[in-house]
Amino acid sequence: MRNVIDSQDKQPIPGSSEFVEGIMPHSILLLAGPTGAGKTMYCRQFILDGLRERDICILISSSLSQRQFKALFGGVSSSRLSRLRFLDPYGKTARNKKSVKLSATMEEVRRIISKSKRKDGMRRSTRVAVDSLTQLLILFGEKALLRFVTELSMLLREEGSTAILTLSSADKILISKLGSVVDGLIEMKLQDSNRTLVRSIRLLSIKGVHHKPAWVNFTINENGMLVFGSQSSGSLFCTLCEKPVTGAPIMYGNLLFDSKQCFDTYSKLAGVYGSGISETGLPAEVLNVNFFFIDIVGLSEPSLSVKNQVQKIEALNKLIRSCDSFAKTPKDKKIILPTGDGMAIGFLLNPEAPLKLSIELHRKLRSENRNKTAEEAIGVRIGLNSGPVFTVSDINDVQNVWGPGIIMARRVMDVGDNYHILVAEKLAEELIALKDEYRSLLKPISDHYELKHGQKMKLYSAYSHDFGNTQMPAKLRPM
Repeated sequence: MRNVIDSQDKQPIPGSSEFVEGIMPHSILLLAGPTGAGKTMYCRQFILDGLRERDICILISSSLSQRQFKALFGGVSSSRLSRLRFLDPYGKTARNKKSVKLSATMEEVRRIISKSKRKDGMRRSTRVAVDSLTQLLILFGEKALLRFVTELSMLLREEGSTAILTLSSADKILISKLGSVVDGLIEMKLQDSNRTLVRSIRLLSIKGVHHKPAWVNFTINENGMLVFGSQSSGSLFCTLCEKPVTGAPIMYGNLLFDSKQCFDTYSKLAGVYGSGISETGLPAEVLNVNFFFIDIVGLSEPSLSVKNQVQKIEALNKLIRSCDSFAKTPKDKKIILPTGDGMAIGFLLNPEAPLKLSIELHRKLRSENRNKTAEEAIGVRIGLNSGPVFTVSDINDVQNVWGPGIIMARRVMDVGDNYHILVAEKLAEELIALKDEYRSLLKPISDHYELKHGQKMKLYSAYSHDFGNTQMPAKLRPM
């Protein structure tokens, strides 16, 4: 990818000439928007503009891995990257210390700014992007986060720095509390217009400047940079799904993706099939799916009559259909694959759906099995996983799915015994980072369980007083 930083006119804040005239160059702004609106790419543009102006730039994020950070700035020269610092308050380096605190990140910011002197003794301008406060809120709590933002704002004002702090637009209480700390609020929104995602942005408020907030559409030009207002145009296509990119893309080397979901899916596929997958081509119908895989324990027991087996299958199907987490998911947002003695259900959007369905089903099963004999009771084991699958056609030319996502869900399920809800590492850690309640429900049970073909995986078990199985699976017990 050729260097594209010099292609833009100087702007203290990306798109500021479209928002309002006279925006202050040394502002600390809060950027709020829904998931997928483009907050991370906005921060990228903010930092690229700063690197072009020879500013010292700092990106603070626990939402990006080191690999994702490098991919985000893959087209930038090494000389400019030398002025960019990436700080992960909850990264591996931080976790190796006795305690993980935002105060340590604060001290590192102070150190970087204090050393940013030019040869003439003057200090370089500094830009700071924090992406995102929502992730830091989950990891450190509100009290620690508010203190961190307050101290950071005081330091940056003292040094004449410019900053963008992102968070979810759903965190309205946090937005309100931070209103007195920052200089202004930028809003983003994401709309579905004629089956095309349209991203818009506006400056809602700014201290010392009178203006009328107006929404401005933005997209990406052919160089992968943010373009605002009437100049916007969409002529790029996602490497994975081949759909037109209508907003800020994710760049990985010379590859471009229209969403984090497509980027994550490509990364998983490359991990399974090798990085050369981008050279051989990808099918258009590659999906990242959150899987719920279930079967009935002991259904093939010879002592069970065929009639009893059929009754159990029908009863299980009826119970699953009655669960809200299944019934309220639109048909086009889930995949249902019968497996004879159970089924696989893939949820396309919600990573919480498989676990919610498991918990809801277990509670219904306990009621269903009450006062039934051991032969009549329905026992199940469940495996949960998130991963990529391909759309394929079977011998009858019927569309089906197959791939690492569903295969791993089946293998995770196979480890369990009656009433176990076992969760693969990727999905478990995603849920734990999402909500505090999942920390107490998901317990690690094996750091390196060896699955088929020598593949090793960390496994979690989900249980509480009214669902799941508190016992260690038989396959994991010492011989």
